[in-house]
Amino acid sequence: MKRVLHSIGMKTLTCRQLGGACDEKLSTETWDGMVKTMTKHVMEKHPDVAKAMEKMHNEDPKKWGREMKPKWDAAKDA
Repeated sequence: MKRVLHSIGMKTLTCRQLGGACDEKLSTETWDGMVKTMTKHVMEKHPDVAKAMEKMHNEDPKKWGREMKPKWDAAKDA
């Protein structure tokens, strides 16, 4: 019996596409990876956006994911 390994493709979205303030491209293989990459990027590069996202998270922890996950799902593998 042969096992076929499937490579997970990288997806790329910009900071702006994910609700941020710039057009830097962020690439990861998974949605969870994108959440971590975007969080790190925003905290380092856009503290004002990070504060707004923190406020949104405190009011509705799943709002950003509900709004942004469809963009991830629709992005083509790089």
